[in-house]
Formats: sequence, structure tokens, C-alpha cells
Amino acid sequence: MFQDGLTVQIPMFYKLMASMLTVAVIPIFLLGIVSVGDTGSIVATLGLQNSIIVMTLLTVFVVFMWSFFLAKSITDPVEQLSQAATSASQGDLANVEITVTSNDEIGELAVAFNRLINSYRILDTLAKDDAE
Repeated sequence: MFQDGLTVQIPMFYKLMASMLTVAVIPIFLLGIVSVGDTGSIVATLGLQNSIIVMTLLTVFVVFMWSFFLAKSITDPVEQLSQAATSASQGDLANVEITVTSNDEIGELAVAFNRLINSYRILDTLAKDDAE
């Protein structure tokens, strides 16, 4: 917390990335700790040390890319819904429409949100007709 009472919110995307990378990389470090024991001389004798380092770096890179795309696929629809809800709350019902791209829970939420906006449009039209 800062002096003026403001707090810093870490976006969900970065929280997901950090948690997925942590979960994926911990076993690699544990494997490195275990292999330092009796198998260290075997690895050195067989010349596998460079191969293990390359495979570890490749695994970390693949896990990072997978985490990035997974986190993006979760946070992008949520951000789109949030922006649409903000527009609707400011009275801009004409330009609010969520494109549904999935059949998961977020897709179901987007369908329900679109139905809600359509209902509000109908009510808004009826209210304007009654006012005239």
C-alpha cells in the first residue's frame, strides 16, 4: 500500500502466468537437486550434462509459452466482458455486444450477458415509446 492509500492491483494474467510457471518449474529444480547426488558422476561420465541443460531450458521455454497462451485465453474474454459491462453501465447499450467464441463457462457467461443487454434494449425502447 502506498502513502496516499492507493493499492497496486496485479492483473489476473500475470498471476496465472506466475502460478503456472512456478508449478511447472519446481519439478525441474527438484530433479536437478536429486541428480546432484550419486548420479552426478554418471552424468559427467556419459557427457549428458549439456543435454540435460538444453532440455531443461527447452522445457522452461515450452512451459512459458504454454502458460502465456493459456493465461491469455482466460483473461482476454474476462476483460472483454468487463469492458462491455462498463459501457452498458454508462448507458451505451447500442454498441455492447460480446462475440461468443467458446462453449465453456466464460462463453456461457457471454451468452447470458448478451441476453441481458438485449432485454435492456427492449425495455429502453418500450420506455421511450411510453414517454412519447
